[in-house]
Amino acid sequence: MRIFVISDTHIPGRIGSFPKEIIKKIKSEDILFHCGDFTSIDVYRRLGQMCRFYGVYGNMDDYALRSELPKQQFVKIKGITIGLIHGWGSPVGLDNRVYEAFSPKPDVILFGHSHSKMSKKIKETLLFNPGAVAGSWNESPSYGELFVENGGIWGEHFDLEII
Repeated sequence: MRIFVISDTHIPGRIGSFPKEIIKKIKSEDILFHCGDFTSIDVYRRLGQMCRFYGVYGNMDDYALRSELPKQQFVKIKGITIGLIHGWGSPVGLDNRVYEAFSPKPDVILFGHSHSKMSKKIKETLLFNPGAVAGSWNESPSYGELFVENGGIWGEHFDLEII
């Protein structure tokens, strides 16, 4: 099983359509987490048709998305508890804010908002930000994958080519 993590797609505002690279990778047995800022309910609906999918709304998502998605959630996969949230405010200290937003603390917190890749631990919790599918002024478009093996979990980042 592969666990994909994306955030900040901002479709169609920043990029015209969903990256083909992600669509090719996702299969019906894969799991996808979207950490918010879809900015289009069509993206949300399309992802739901392609794979097992969990998502939260972000600060740029409209009422239609906010009525369909939670602000944060817990998901248990292969004995690992994953917390999912978008994030808010300045990128400075975002990791600490999202960490404090969860009680009890999950094994992993997936978040977005900053458009910046991150993988670090606070105490026993892995904090993982996949960056942004839409990219940013200083970072390439990206996504992440989580790997669960022998009771451990870690994440890797991958750059996307947006055409």
